[in-house]
Amino acid sequence: MTLATKGAAGSGPSAYRIRPGRPEDAAALAEVFHAAVHGLASRHYTPEQIRAWCPERPLTEVFGRRLSDGRQLWVAADAEDVPAAFIDLEADGHVDMLFCHPRAAGLGVAAALYADLEAAARQDGLTRLHVRASEAARGFFERQGFAVQQRCVFERDGVMMHNYLMEKHLF
Repeated sequence: MTLATKGAAGSGPSAYRIRPGRPEDAAALAEVFHAAVHGLASRHYTPEQIRAWCPERPLTEVFGRRLSDGRQLWVAADAEDVPAAFIDLEADGHVDMLFCHPRAAGLGVAAALYADLEAAARQDGLTRLHVRASEAARGFFERQGFAVQQRCVFERDGVMMHNYLMEKHLF
């Protein structure tokens, strides 16, 4: 699936193609994660919370494992086939990660990724999706039909943080 989008800051049109994640995407996914947390999520969390969430660039190996552990993962890749956003789905309906690089934010890329995820979930016979959404992602998931079940407060590296347990029933 190709998603045509308006280019950032008037730079002209660009296109993002949705495709399955591949092992060779691991380094790019780590970069997207880092850029999303430090660029987008920093609007909703304190500098201390951002450092606790993502203190340094995540290891490529972490994302490499996630690409081979049985979950489904989709990326939105730019014209050079470089991932700009990604989403994943675990077998039990858990959406573990949705991260978008700031260069692709606001262009409909996350919505296109989510549409592919939900279609796959329905095809797999899942009846419920659930996520622990950050403050930055809460509104996005609400627009996709998820409902907040509870606000979750937790500690990471001595810093108090929060996210939202959300779910959506697929009928």
